[in-house]
Amino acid sequence: MTISKFIHTLSTQLESLYDSNEARSVATIFVCDELKLSRTQLLMCKDDELSPANLDKLNNKVHRLTNGEPVQYVTGIASFCGLDFMVDSNVLIPRQETEMLVETVCNSSLSVAEADVGNTINILDIGTGSGCIPIAIKKNHPENDVFAVDISEKALEIAKQNAKSNLTEVNFAQYDILSDGKFPFNEKFDIVVSNPPYVMNSEKSLMHKNVTDFEPALALYVEDTYPLLFYRQILKFIERHQPEHKPLVFFEINENLGNEMLELCNSFGYDAEIIKDLNGKDRFVKAIYRL
Repeated sequence: MTISKFIHTLSTQLESLYDSNEARSVATIFVCDELKLSRTQLLMCKDDELSPANLDKLNNKVHRLTNGEPVQYVTGIASFCGLDFMVDSNVLIPRQETEMLVETVCNSSLSVAEADVGNTINILDIGTGSGCIPIAIKKNHPENDVFAVDISEKALEIAKQNAKSNLTEVNFAQYDILSDGKFPFNEKFDIVVSNPPYVMNSEKSLMHKNVTDFEPALALYVEDTYPLLFYRQILKFIERHQPEHKPLVFFEINENLGNEMLELCNSFGYDAEIIKDLNGKDRFVKAIYRL
């Protein structure tokens, strides 16, 4: 069987789960990642016959894809901001829209540095998961000092491996932002960023099976009665941890709660603005403390 024939056959099998374009994309990502091929290499060798060893390697994992498991968990690799991240079911799969959050933070860090020449910029990511946000920030701006916390020890193990494989130095520590425990770092932060759980339980039915059945609920869902729980706790943490040095704050948010987020930030003394994602949805908040 040729590589292109395998991709076509797998795409057809996956069309019961995805539309035809997404099924083709999933099949292509799977083959490229498993066979260590770039897209350019795939175009050059798509008509080559698969060796028996490679055919077995692919076929041994096909059942996981047809069962709805995300391709990134099957291959163990997710691309984000041009970098490869190791992922498994202990961490969320990095999303394309979150790349825009990283870009916004990186641009803002330059502005902070220009306003405070000579001082190192400290950036904190809360709820880091795979470490994709702080690692991408550090990779783009190695002059910054980057810190990250997560409640999950298993997630932090993955994040540390991702930092190592991407040749970046990020300071990781375990911390529950919902607790009032001692924070593991003594630094004051110039920028705080977070993509916390924000999907309401009532929204689960609107989500794809490959999310609800496989990605970690701890990192996704909040109760409908308190959907802004994590954002409030993060703002309270900032108030407690550094009352005299308020950072710039960036959040990824639930697209349906933009106005509520603006009100919350305002109640903590921040002027906030909504930033829309590439689909025109309310996706991010940038908050600056009122002096």
